[in-house]
Amino acid sequence: MNASLVKTTPQGDFAEISALKKGWENRFQSFANENRPIKFDMYPFEGIPPEISERLMQLGYHDLILENDRWQHFLVPASN
Repeated sequence: MNASLVKTTPQGDFAEISALKKGWENRFQSFANENRPIKFDMYPFEGIPPEISERLMQLGYHDLILENDRWQHFLVPASN
């Protein structure tokens, strides 16, 4: 998946994912299948599971990483 550093939070209505909540993997896949923009804090993620990462790449998602807080990730689908 392509990634870029951004200086400011991207505009848009992002669905938020927290690894601290049970079932986050299912929510991640559901939001991706709905082609929704997704916001997540990489901490405390150990990493996005390979099957989810592969699906995001297939759907053309782009990872925007906040430059001054590199834990903050914004996944934007290709159509947005």
